[in-house]
Amino acid sequence: MTKTATVSERRAEIITAAIRVLARDGIAATTTRKIATEARVNQAMLGYYFGSKDDLLFAVLQAMMQTTREIVQTAAAVSADSGLRSAIAESITAFWTHVERAPELEVMQYELTLYALRHPDSAWLAKQQYDGYCSVVETAFQEIYTAAGQACAIPFAELARFTVGGIDGLILQYISDRDTARARRDLTNLINAVIALAEGAPSA
Repeated sequence: MTKTATVSERRAEIITAAIRVLARDGIAATTTRKIATEARVNQAMLGYYFGSKDDLLFAVLQAMMQTTREIVQTAAAVSADSGLRSAIAESITAFWTHVERAPELEVMQYELTLYALRHPDSAWLAKQQYDGYCSVVETAFQEIYTAAGQACAIPFAELARFTVGGIDGLILQYISDRDTARARRDLTNLINAVIALAEGAPSA
């Protein structure tokens, strides 16, 4: 194993440990000492790999963004051949299943986003986060429509922003009351709205 590979793997282990602590204790109660203990390294080693707590928190946020990207891309690839409406519904539902499985990670992610926005030097990361989400969803829609051989009624970028905004709102409501049945009904309404918008359904 090369030294570079070892450093990369150790960084990944520390990020995973930080995610566990943040999800369990929240950002306000998370300390480098707790993260170091969870990762089974000393604080000096934590500083060697990440420099500062902020550097580590930003690495966590980027790791969460990558996880979301992989979920959406996988769902879109699997459902691309199931028909246009079904592919859209299955892709959005696949992501929502991830939300239901680990809502504490969504809470943590919102905390990190707000943390980034509170620090002028790192506010760019919050913007990059949502730009990244929209880009992933946009690409997923493009792949779905290409597989179906159909055209979308509005630009994919607009459809992606609408979808991300809708899911974001549902997540905030869900992590507030954990009403799974209601959230699923709302998700169905969102999916229907996305499909209608994509198909160019006339407004009322």
